[in-house]
Amino acid sequence: MDTLPQPAECRKVIVTGYPSYTQPQDLTKIFSSYGTVKVVKINNKFAVLEFKDADEAKCAIEDSNQIIIYGEFLTVEQYSSKSEPTTPKRQFTHSKNKVSKIVEPRALELSGDFHQQLAGLLGAVRLAQDEVAALAQLYHDLEQALQQSWPGCVAMPFGSITTGLGIKTSDADCFINVPPNLRHPNANYVIKAKRILHQYPHIFAEILAIPRANTPIVKFFHIPTETNCDVTFKTPLGSQNSKLIAFLLHADPRLVPMAVVVKYWARVHGLSGTGKLTNYALTMLIIFYLQQPPVSILPSVEWLQRDADNDIIVDHWNTGFMHHHDRLPESTNTSSISELLGGFFQYYSTFNFNDLVVCPFLGSPIKKDLFKDLSLLPKELGRYVSNIRDRLTSPMRFTTAMCVQDPFELCHNVASPVTSRLAFEIKEFFRFAAAAYDKEKLNNCKGLFQMILIQKPKISNGKLHPEFRVVIYPHIIQNIINPDWKSVITEVLKKVFEQICKIKLVRIEEKANNSGKKQKEKYLAVVDKPIWKRHQFSKLYNLMHLDFLQRQTRITEEILNVEKQQYNLQFRLTLTFSQEPKNAAACIKLIEGDPVVFREFGKFFVSSMHNWFVTLIKPELKPREKKPGVTGPKVVNSVDDKSTESDVIISVEGLNITGDINSVTDKKAKSEEDLNISMSQTDNSEKSLAGDSKVVENTNDTNKDNVECVTP
Repeated sequence: MDTLPQPAECRKVIVTGYPSYTQPQDLTKIFSSYGTVKVVKINNKFAVLEFKDADEAKCAIEDSNQIIIYGEFLTVEQYSSKSEPTTPKRQFTHSKNKVSKIVEPRALELSGDFHQQLAGLLGAVRLAQDEVAALAQLYHDLEQALQQSWPGCVAMPFGSITTGLGIKTSDADCFINVPPNLRHPNANYVIKAKRILHQYPHIFAEILAIPRANTPIVKFFHIPTETNCDVTFKTPLGSQNSKLIAFLLHADPRLVPMAVVVKYWARVHGLSGTGKLTNYALTMLIIFYLQQPPVSILPSVEWLQRDADNDIIVDHWNTGFMHHHDRLPESTNTSSISELLGGFFQYYSTFNFNDLVVCPFLGSPIKKDLFKDLSLLPKELGRYVSNIRDRLTSPMRFTTAMCVQDPFELCHNVASPVTSRLAFEIKEFFRFAAAAYDKEKLNNCKGLFQMILIQKPKISNGKLHPEFRVVIYPHIIQNIINPDWKSVITEVLKKVFEQICKIKLVRIEEKANNSGKKQKEKYLAVVDKPIWKRHQFSKLYNLMHLDFLQRQTRITEEILNVEKQQYNLQFRLTLTFSQEPKNAAACIKLIEGDPVVFREFGKFFVSSMHNWFVTLIKPELKPREKKPGVTGPKVVNSVDDKSTESDVIISVEGLNITGDINSVTDKKAKSEEDLNISMSQTDNSEKSLAGDSKVVENTNDTNKDNVECVTP
């Protein structure tokens, strides 16, 4: 009689009690004395082992608490799916209650004039002086507890609470300065601190060590003051940074109130916090704005460090500075707090984060490209250059969506956690707040807080790197005289981009792929000026006796000379050709730059630029045979029986656009009105470019402003 197979659970055991550094092979070696065994699962809490048969598992269970590994006794129990240990979800009720204390904007008393509303807002969200003073007990308790292991250690507060920017939900930050004779390079201070604090459960709760962070910290909730605190042992740089912030923001009585409002604004809209724009980075943005002319209230940090007698070197960086308010450069700025607040939003609503680094050290923006070559950087950044060349530090991460350089630790981009999506949203909030200020400043900003704290901008959920594609119909391609029709299309498109639009195309060399059915050519390009704003110049040049190419080229040159706004939209142009059947498509995709501005350029690309292409390719097409009975010298180029010279259908991803070439070309500003735009939905899968298909791919975009946007 055959033996029934044993259930898998009978052959499995759960092992606990081993050190966290135990490896699977360690357990396999120990338990192999009981039979053939393998480790099914292992983590820091428990391991699941499976034997070949149930008797071997039973023997191991009988020896529970007798098996030793790395000096620790192991507990071995019968496995069952229900009894498998699970890591309980950490519940920090004190911290959760603290976060919930943030005052919602709708609960504020926003009545009266701007200054009355400001006073009410500050009173509701800002930490009072007695609350700040009470935190002295937290630092005293922490210091006393840790001195049992590190006698003579000193708790050094830093962060927003010490700078005057503390709000009701602010955490305390503290650096523990351990005496040099007790410091060890490989010591795990935060783990040891966690064990010590656990000895005082009536004072410290919700203790959590984070030893593997870039700056290891131990977090806890201080019960007597009901305050969360982050403690670090790594460096006093944070303490020095806080001293600088406190000195600068207290140089003028208008600055702290303005900074608290900005901090609260970012908090209620979810722009700041863990994994987002840190409060420190936000404060650096405020200080940097106050350094810019014509505001010019604060000097650069470099100016504050010109006297070497003030130098304090910490971790190879100069953290000292001149700290006497009476010696600061005299400012002639007389703006009100509302004007400074509105100016802050206006400044960053147009700031080019894509290409520039916010540098409070110099007090002026620096081009990101300069950081690619150390020799190009200003001489004032000599310490940054020397520290990198001496391999004392790593270069700053300057290619992120937002780059804000720390004024002391010059290799640190304090805005590096900000993702491209978050940066896009932050810019939208800046623009929205700037527009609100423009609207309310004529009303003495009476409704400004209502608008910027309660209302939000409408932000598209579409992709941040949109692309726009136009398809060149096969029946146009079939009428090209030159057998090398691909080169004809390429040259005409180059004429549109390079000659008319003054956009230089740089070919991206790629490995040839002759086996594929499609051939692609890729180019990199940059748009610096709004060449799509042509209406005012079109009226002027339409009166001149110029041919089509001359007229459009002159209009572009006029825009480049007159427009002062720089955009620096970097995009990729991809030309796709298929041989059987013959068809072609041109696609532009944003690489770097403002997506909102790129959408304007994209609409221009699928309307005017495409129609220019159709106009310029006419001489390359076969002439249509004259119909019987028609006399006269005029010959019309044939593209197909379906279309005429003045009526061309443009195939765009997600769109059908029908319009008059000449009207679109000569009257750019009315291009969207002259074109009949209608959306057509298709399958999500990409379709062939062949045939008369007018829609290649569904954009799945319901935003009317982005109907031409193709999901990458």
